[in-house]
Amino acid sequence: MEISGPLLDAFIYYITVIVVCEGARNVADRLFDKKGNVHRFIIEFLGTLQVTTTIYENAVIDIHLGRQAFAFTLFSMGLVFALCNRTAFCSPLAPIEHYLFGRLRLSELIQTLVAQFSAGYLAFSFARIIWLRAYNTTNAHSSILRMMESCGFNHPYPIYYHLAFELIGTFIVRHVLTRATSESRDSRVRFVFPALFMAAVFTGTVTFVGDQALDPLVASTLFYGCRGLSFENFMLVYWIAPAIGWMASAYWDSLGGEDAKKRAAKEKKAEKKRAKKSE
Repeated sequence: MEISGPLLDAFIYYITVIVVCEGARNVADRLFDKKGNVHRFIIEFLGTLQVTTTIYENAVIDIHLGRQAFAFTLFSMGLVFALCNRTAFCSPLAPIEHYLFGRLRLSELIQTLVAQFSAGYLAFSFARIIWLRAYNTTNAHSSILRMMESCGFNHPYPIYYHLAFELIGTFIVRHVLTRATSESRDSRVRFVFPALFMAAVFTGTVTFVGDQALDPLVASTLFYGCRGLSFENFMLVYWIAPAIGWMASAYWDSLGGEDAKKRAAKEKKAEKKRAKKSE
């Protein structure tokens, strides 16, 4: 019963979050223009709320059902996210990149970040409502609730190790995911691989590294205010380092794109020269 109880509780929790967020998305689809700002704000808010709220329950899986169940849950939630996402970013790093590289207007960036931060701020309250109101609070949820309300950082290594992990990790994550989700990939690869890859990354992180997020919003939702790290170090490790890593990957790709454009331009010139000679 100790195994089936937490498993049933977690299942009810995940289903509640998914049904509420997806139901609200369907209502937004019916009421608002899908190309309008209001609809985009709601979709971003609900996507981020779904991601940040489900993260809390992952601890129940890890503690009561083990690391393999934790990995399977991450993979499953990744697939659900891919099905429900509706183009939401759910992380501040991607829209900031889009803005810096001219693919997003400032007003769109601000709207996206406001939606994300609003969802991240409300995520723990949403989780508490489910734990305390949706059904009777169990021992598993009571212990998680106490742990969240009196949290402390799990940093087994010097702080600069964790900073380096955030910086290098976000570089690698973006580098891999942008290639895995390219339009040239098979649709099944684009659907399955990101969930599988991120489940492997976070399972390995929890097992061998400690409290890492590879996403400033997730880090703020889970760790902000926890004991053991000053505000300055928190911002350095969980905001500045991943932002640098992500943008470095984006810049690396932009250089490759410029080289490809130059090669294409040279090939066009060469073709024109050959055409003139043939005439």
